[in-house]
Amino acid sequence: MRLELQTIASDGATRDEFPFAHGVVRFDRSWCLDEVECALREQGIRALAFEDPAMFRDHERVTAMCLDMRVRDLNVLWSARLDAVPTDGLLKAMRLAGCRGVDMRLNPDEAVEGLFWARRYGFDVRISNLDDSPYAAERITYDVAEREAIARRLPGLHAAQFDLAVAYFRAGRLSDVMLPLGKAMTLRFPLNELCLNLLACLSAAKHYPDQAAGLLDQAGYGCPHPVVFRNREMLRAWLAGGGDVKGVRLRLEPGPSVFC
Repeated sequence: MRLELQTIASDGATRDEFPFAHGVVRFDRSWCLDEVECALREQGIRALAFEDPAMFRDHERVTAMCLDMRVRDLNVLWSARLDAVPTDGLLKAMRLAGCRGVDMRLNPDEAVEGLFWARRYGFDVRISNLDDSPYAAERITYDVAEREAIARRLPGLHAAQFDLAVAYFRAGRLSDVMLPLGKAMTLRFPLNELCLNLLACLSAAKHYPDQAAGLLDQAGYGCPHPVVFRNREMLRAWLAGGGDVKGVRLRLEPGPSVFC
């Protein structure tokens, strides 16, 4: 496996203005994680994208790789491209190893099965046909009950707890946000700026814009996810427009898609 460091930027910004560092893994027929582990340790990468769907056709090897990632304690979030129907066991192993999103290109019959298992484990899903034409439901959303079921199914998974916290926030259940968010942070959710961002959203919803601004400033250190910059710009625009004195509600973005 070869790992390349890349950056993405928030909407309307150049890569140099608001970078978010993540690794792109290219499959070179080697299953050794040494290079990936070295890059994660030395460069502080917290997000990966496995770009070669060919490697995910070998379910046994991928499952073994996921176990190796957990043994090595590679605490990183990642996404994967798939062009072969995944199984329950494969997706569960991927999810427990930190995979948060799957971009699946499958024929209609395979798509039904793949989507069933992906929803069971709470993946952020993007799905299209083999020719890249989208299905009617190209992107998948979850309601609170589904997120609660996933968190019960995977109680020790930080990403499942974080996703549940975001679901509670989106549903307006603000008093329920802190329990799963606290669990996610205790379980070492890799993108701490997203936890701080969600706390900022909670502060804004409770009408504490100064506290929200402070949390977003903390989240902005280093190379945070672009959602942090979008929310900082939203807060500045809200203040400039007199939202604080006009009583206009400040609504920040609680949690981004793994596909940005």
